Amino acid sequence: MKLPKPSLSLRSVVLLAVVVGIAVPALLLLAFSESLVRRSLEPLLEGQRSAVLTLAANGLAEPLWTVDSQAVQRALEQLLSDASVCGVELSEERPGAPNLVFKKCSPDWPTVTLVAAVRRDNQVLGSLSVRFDDAALEHTLAGGREQIALIVGLQVVMGVTVMLLVLYLRLVRPIDRLKQQASAIAQREAVVRLPWNRRDELGQLGEHLNEVGDRIDTLIADLEGKNAQLHQMAMYDHLTGLPNRTLFREVFQHEAAVAKREGSSLALLFVDLDRFKAINDSLGHAAGDNMLLAASERLRHTVRESDLACRVSGDEFLLLMREASPSDVVAHAAQRLISTLNAPLQLPEGLGTASVSASIGIAMFPRDGEDFDTLVRHADLAMYRAKQQGRSRYSFFQQDMDANAMARLALERELVAALAEQQLELHYQPIIDAGSGRVCGVEGLMRWQHPQRGLLMPGSFITLAEESGQIQALGRWTVEVACAQLAEWKAAGRHPGNLAINLSALQFRDQRLPEQVADAMRRHGVLPGELSIELTESTLMSDSDLSMQTMARLRALGVALSVDDFGTGYSSLSYLKLLRPAKLKIDRSFVHDLPVSADDRALVQAILGLAQALGIGVVAEGVETEAQREVLLELGCAQQQGYFYARPAAVASVTERLPVWPPAA
Repeated sequence: MKLPKPSLSLRSVVLLAVVVGIAVPALLLLAFSESLVRRSLEPLLEGQRSAVLTLAANGLAEPLWTVDSQAVQRALEQLLSDASVCGVELSEERPGAPNLVFKKCSPDWPTVTLVAAVRRDNQVLGSLSVRFDDAALEHTLAGGREQIALIVGLQVVMGVTVMLLVLYLRLVRPIDRLKQQASAIAQREAVVRLPWNRRDELGQLGEHLNEVGDRIDTLIADLEGKNAQLHQMAMYDHLTGLPNRTLFREVFQHEAAVAKREGSSLALLFVDLDRFKAINDSLGHAAGDNMLLAASERLRHTVRESDLACRVSGDEFLLLMREASPSDVVAHAAQRLISTLNAPLQLPEGLGTASVSASIGIAMFPRDGEDFDTLVRHADLAMYRAKQQGRSRYSFFQQDMDANAMARLALERELVAALAEQQLELHYQPIIDAGSGRVCGVEGLMRWQHPQRGLLMPGSFITLAEESGQIQALGRWTVEVACAQLAEWKAAGRHPGNLAINLSALQFRDQRLPEQVADAMRRHGVLPGELSIELTESTLMSDSDLSMQTMARLRALGVALSVDDFGTGYSSLSYLKLLRPAKLKIDRSFVHDLPVSADDRALVQAILGLAQALGIGVVAEGVETEAQREVLLELGCAQQQGYFYARPAAVASVTERLPVWPPAA
């Protein structure tokens, strides 16, 4: 006998799915999550402790071998600074050597003690005993239980709420609506034909609608509506409703023919909203679209009825002014437009207001071009000139702008060739310990040996490389050349101590940078601590998650990070605390008048105090006189760099000044 299949209503199926799909997995997750987490964390915790102990024992081998008590002290203090370490005890095999004991946890705190022998050349130099915090796992599990319970609870509540809301919106209300549409279909009113193939309430209503749907004769009206929509999409911007570039070009060609026949002038204005991208990224695309709508409305109401505005793309607009003579009329209109757009814009509810400015470039027809593309390009160049002059202003096109643009394109092409033809090189400037006069590091500075223009400094091409996208290739080249040079110095029996290179802020947003640095270090045998990267305060202040992750991964490779030109930017102390760079480089602007300026002396002293409190090294840049050297030494800044000691020079001029490597025993 064949049993009948159970028949459930759609409401019952959805409710059952809610229970099975949300509540049951949630309960299972609560039941088994702690054991799974404990099982996965315990091996990791044991491995971490073993790794910490092994690294610490290896790090103590050299100081114990050379009987460097200060280095031993520092190594033990560094080990104790690990959050998982509660106590450290070092027993040396050397006769008469005292046991070194460091503690930071209370005696009754639960700990696990691991012991490792400190060896060098198969000789036991001592025994290292490390007490690890044994309560960390329980604290982690306790916090995890609370978080999982909260998340699961929220998941269940939100899941049930959403499903019930969907049940109401997608079932109960549509059923009533479809029942009302059934009678409308019989009267040949316009109704969307819906396919129904389910055996539930909606399916029954859908089958009824399909039985009479063939009587709907709205195909022609639908085609007409589609044609109108396609025309709107082809000729108008979908967001602002302004004409798009296609329609604007057609209107311009017509108006240009009329102006040429009548001997009159036209003005093409290229309008760009300043800093729109920053607002769009920070407040979201919805707020950005709202801002573009408000800006387009202001643009539409500010221009004359005889003028035509269009949205080109993003935050760029074009405006065509008829009867654009004399030029004072155009200038007045541009200034009025800037003033209108500068007023605060009201954002969607809860986001308040935002202010944007506009930069406008103006090209005149036929003086600055007789075809559409040329005129737009010239107006675009004039707009960029307005931005370079400080934004929120207008600029008329001048012939030198075109020449500058061509020169810029030529330099961009030459920079591509420079990488391929090995025209780039690194010059090196030593960093000196002013007390002893020895070299304690060098900084690699990029130079371009241009075949026609001679030796070019980075300031003449780095900005171009950033804007053209070539900065990534320059960065990879810098890392490769610096690591190769360090390997050559070591092979020749020289070592700079630490080789610093400069990378652009844009490169810290490249997730591939740590892998590229690690690969170069591995191939050239560069050890942790031998390479450092200098970053500017603008990089530090960008605070993008991507940049901070990149810095953390570089630091994990043993690449030291230094903040260059410290004190000239915003100097965010919170980011400084988070990053914990190896060095701060005092900008030359504070060093120049240091012997005679009490203000500069106070600022340098404050930077040194801050760095000392955070355990960060300091290098003073731009040291050019004996007086500057003496004042810096008096303030406690021994590491110095500048023309007083040496100018940046090619490898051959620097090599002989480097310390001998490996150092004598």
